[in-house]
Amino acid sequence: MNPTNTVFDAKRLIGRRFADPEVQSDMKHWPFKVVDRGGKPHIQVEYKGETKTFTPEEISSMVLTKMAQTAEAFLGTKVTDA
Repeated sequence: MNPTNTVFDAKRLIGRRFADPEVQSDMKHWPFKVVDRGGKPHIQVEYKGETKTFTPEEISSMVLTKMAQTAEAFLGTKVTDA
């Protein structure tokens, strides 16, 4: 597992500015890269040999999608209204 590509705490970035002192402090503790795009924090990772940049909202969406897929696989039925 590559720690620089393991994203966590993305929710802490939602609605914040890149220059926010709390964002700057948090970045010191994260192994993944957070970059400034238009004053907003974006998460940068390597995926299949390419550098990809995602918003914190996109990361949260990916997590929720994966959770729904896992629940559906366990339950054997489509998850709705979750």
